Amino acid sequence: MDSDSLDWIWGDFNNSPNLAELFEEVEDDNYTLFDSNDDDKSDSSSESSFNNDCSLLIGDQKSAQELNEIVNDIKIQYDKTLSELNTTTDGELEDDNHISIDKLYIDALEAVKTNLSDIELEWADTLYQCTVNEKTVPESYTKTTSIEKLIILYANNFVEQFKIKYPNRRQLVLVLLNECGVQKCVCTAIKPSRLVYPNLKDLISYSEFVAKHITYIKLEDPVAVPNKIMSPTTTIEMQTANCFEMAILLVSFLIGCEYNAFVVYGYASEIVCNNDLRKVRIDLEEYDQEKSDSENNSENLDDANSLEPKNDLCSKYVKFLIEEEKNKTVVKDEVKEINFNDSSDSLFGKRVHAWVIIIPLKIEDENINEIPYFIEPSTGERKEVYDENYTGIEAIWNHRNYWINLQSLDAGCSYNFNLTNTKCWEQFLPDKPQHLGGGTLDLQFNENTTFKHLVMPSSWVNVLEVPRNKYYMLYPSGKKVVTYMNAIKEFYADYIMPDGLIEKNTFFNDSEYVNKTFVTEIYKHRIDKLISVETKYTAKENETVEYFRSGRGDFLKTHKFYGDCNNIETKRFLTFYNLRLDSMAELKIDKNSFTTAFNDRSDLLFWRKCVLQQIENNDCQNLNVKRKSMSIVEKYLRDETKHKDRDIATISFNLEFNSIYVQYQYGEGQITQSSRLFQKPTMTRNEEFDPKSVIEDIVYPYEGHLNAREAYLMLQDMIEAEKEALRNVSKLEDDVLKMIEIRSRERTVFKLKIDSLDWDRNHGIRKLLQNEKDKKLALSKRDKSKQVENSLPYHVIIKRLFTQDNNALNVREKIIQNFKQKTKKRFTQTKHLFATKQFKLQSMMKALETDRFKEVELKNKTLILCSLLKNELNVLTLRMERYNETRTERYNNLASYLNSYPDFKSLSPLKLYF
Repeated sequence: MDSDSLDWIWGDFNNSPNLAELFEEVEDDNYTLFDSNDDDKSDSSSESSFNNDCSLLIGDQKSAQELNEIVNDIKIQYDKTLSELNTTTDGELEDDNHISIDKLYIDALEAVKTNLSDIELEWADTLYQCTVNEKTVPESYTKTTSIEKLIILYANNFVEQFKIKYPNRRQLVLVLLNECGVQKCVCTAIKPSRLVYPNLKDLISYSEFVAKHITYIKLEDPVAVPNKIMSPTTTIEMQTANCFEMAILLVSFLIGCEYNAFVVYGYASEIVCNNDLRKVRIDLEEYDQEKSDSENNSENLDDANSLEPKNDLCSKYVKFLIEEEKNKTVVKDEVKEINFNDSSDSLFGKRVHAWVIIIPLKIEDENINEIPYFIEPSTGERKEVYDENYTGIEAIWNHRNYWINLQSLDAGCSYNFNLTNTKCWEQFLPDKPQHLGGGTLDLQFNENTTFKHLVMPSSWVNVLEVPRNKYYMLYPSGKKVVTYMNAIKEFYADYIMPDGLIEKNTFFNDSEYVNKTFVTEIYKHRIDKLISVETKYTAKENETVEYFRSGRGDFLKTHKFYGDCNNIETKRFLTFYNLRLDSMAELKIDKNSFTTAFNDRSDLLFWRKCVLQQIENNDCQNLNVKRKSMSIVEKYLRDETKHKDRDIATISFNLEFNSIYVQYQYGEGQITQSSRLFQKPTMTRNEEFDPKSVIEDIVYPYEGHLNAREAYLMLQDMIEAEKEALRNVSKLEDDVLKMIEIRSRERTVFKLKIDSLDWDRNHGIRKLLQNEKDKKLALSKRDKSKQVENSLPYHVIIKRLFTQDNNALNVREKIIQNFKQKTKKRFTQTKHLFATKQFKLQSMMKALETDRFKEVELKNKTLILCSLLKNELNVLTLRMERYNETRTERYNNLASYLNSYPDFKSLSPLKLYF
């Protein structure tokens, strides 16, 4: 990269308050109920950012001034359109009619998508013209050197002799036109390169990167080789490629990483050639088996022996995410069931395709017997050579030579891949003076002459580089959707979605993709440590499981619930990391009971169950209020230091019948337990202790029965133990209520964070972020009396609002209105920002079409800025889609919490929308 490569990625950011707001959303609070009043300034300085961006990017003040003159030509049109946008959007989302609000959001989103489609077409034309224009590409793309001309001449002669020798074989692919219409040998199109990004280091990472970064397009003629192939640099610029271009790009990276990789030219099935995964069914049987283990664990929680051994509720897929792909040795290969039918495709065995083969090199003094394998560039997956989707190979090549397959093409690809075997493979350039005979081409040489064999010239392609803005976008538009027979997978780049979503897998039980059966959402960079959310749809009720990384204040690991997530009576199952002070490992909540499991407690308590008094519904509202305990059961492990008849196994506190039942541990060889039943004295009157209130059942009375004093002291101990158990249960219920409130807020308010050590994302913005924080701090101090801190829990915000207004209806209405206003403001601000960036990009593209750009370097830098702006438009569109998708869900989440809040129990419940 050039010296400016670290500056242009943040050039637009450093001087654009609009883009700064996007990153401010990521680091701070995207959906705050009560935010600072400085949101209105988001678009105030957009005009000044036009002039500053160009000068920072280009570096040359004179050239930047020329570019700014072109930008200013359409400012009047921009201001006019933006003013019309303000008049049509301001206030239009204030309508209380939910249907009309939905329509307004959808209409605004559709308008943005239409504009983005037009821009994509314009940008594709502009990029193509600038890329293939002979005045802007390097000289090696438009001219051929002497050695290249010699190789092309030799190749043409080789092809003609091959036709004569094998008249029934397809024409060889040795020389093709590049994007500039110049003949080039296909071997020289491979440019061994490595990218500078630390995440790209091996075959797996590069294979997945190419599959994600490049949009696959099928060949125009499925049975013919294209007469023109773009270079890898153009492929990276355009981010669209056919199978040949993607294979050449991937091989360039793999050879740069010292893999023995080759481009394969052959034949494949319709599924592979068209990259049509709608005929591929994802098999979920193994995943369902893993989930069933977790279900069995939760169902057997009441059994004391079910905790030994303890099953890990975390699935292998989530562990894979936590470990961040450590010890990964093979390319990720989805488990698929393929409906393979030869007769359904009339062109079976004739469809031309290109892919990659890896032939492991033999290492001396080491007995390594690795077989070759394929890599499909369009998916990044590893395939075996006997895969039935690959039906034959015509030839393979790398950057040094070209080999023609002389073996039968009718028996799949299980060939002999020893390229030195002249009976199986014919090479284009000989390694030494010899006949290419042995049943091969008949090329004659004079044995008395010294033969100077040709070598493949160096590649004419520039070193492959991926700009940072494109690398961080990962996918061509920040999003990639893959459709299978029974599922739809959506992939997003980091920090693109406001809630940190990077992958969403939706499974269906019908081919119309209507009836969902299972949904998995994967998240990154969440402050609440959320990893993934799995939702299973059933006819009775939906099951949702949330997975978290370690580091939360409540040490939550997994959270499974059914139905309403904000209701304490909802059936749920929670697991925790082994860092809690109370050693709680698992918690099961039913409609009227809590069941808790512990690990490694000093008092040997490992299980507790509390049955609570059921509260009748009040006006169809489920209030999250504390309930009275009816009974508590505690179970303890064996303490070898105590006698069995003094070592308590189970204590049952029956608060309804005012009794305590104690069971002791089993003795060696015993099949029954000793027990004592304590009847507590009533609190209405003072009574003397009655020894008959203690009923003993001692199996082997080595210790003897208790005397009156011992029974009295034990009864007092049991009463104190009951009080302690009640305190623990009350504290547990408080913790659950707090956890429900926290999760309710985390689902409504998305928060992401950027690692302070992330050089690429923080190096250029630290000063700006600090300035923005200083401004916010000054504003918050000035308007402290008028604001409510947005980081406070819901109940604290409600209490503060009640101090200003005692009317519960007004308080609840204020919370709802603030939420709606902030949601609308975020959406409209994003739409305004889209319009700003749209006009900036259009101005740049119009400037590129003029003759003002006489310098190639200036034109290339302008292309980089245009690419950055186009990526921003894609990000803004995806954000608006996510705002619209989650708006109703977040409103329902907030309304459900307010409906369950005790201070609003006298009000009619808020309506939920579905």
